[in-house]
Amino acid sequence: MPQDFHIAGNDPNAATRLANEMAAALAHHGAPERPVLFACIGTDRSTGDALGPLVGQWLVRSGCDQDAVLGTLEYPLHAVNLTDRTAHILSENNRPIIVAIDAALGVHHEVGRISLHKVGLRPGHGVGKDLGQIGDVSITATVNAASGGIEAHVLQSTRLYFVQTLAKTIGIACMHALRLIERPRELDALEALITAS
Repeated sequence: MPQDFHIAGNDPNAATRLANEMAAALAHHGAPERPVLFACIGTDRSTGDALGPLVGQWLVRSGCDQDAVLGTLEYPLHAVNLTDRTAHILSENNRPIIVAIDAALGVHHEVGRISLHKVGLRPGHGVGKDLGQIGDVSITATVNAASGGIEAHVLQSTRLYFVQTLAKTIGIACMHALRLIERPRELDALEALITAS
């Protein structure tokens, strides 16, 4: 499978390029035959850590099926409830492809970068928590620079506007990726209709 994909969040083509990479990753995991679930991790109690819930909120408001989104501003998915809210999904026989979305801290020149990882992620790792791994595919956005031991403070002091901008780009990319993986199925249905007439 290809390497991880990285793009600057302010790149004018960020949403389109991220969507194309995500659609390929989802197809690799069996989409559209397998459904897709977005696990949008974080809390609205910290501006930097609100990236996931903001993406979840954006997806729901943009028409994504509510059952396909875990983690919104109203019902965040975070360290306290992550295990309980995902246990039934992980135990399903035909479980969905999980796209885990979370904020990240990194080095200064990476701030504003959106990354698509071809594996899951370990939420809370950047702030010293071990919550296990979640996701088949994951998306992170580097919202601020790590600062050696005061990561919680760094997340709380991150500008909300900056986080919202990154969340919107990711949300647009997710919706576009879903359309891309459905397109072959729609084209097959159209071709069958044309052939039958």
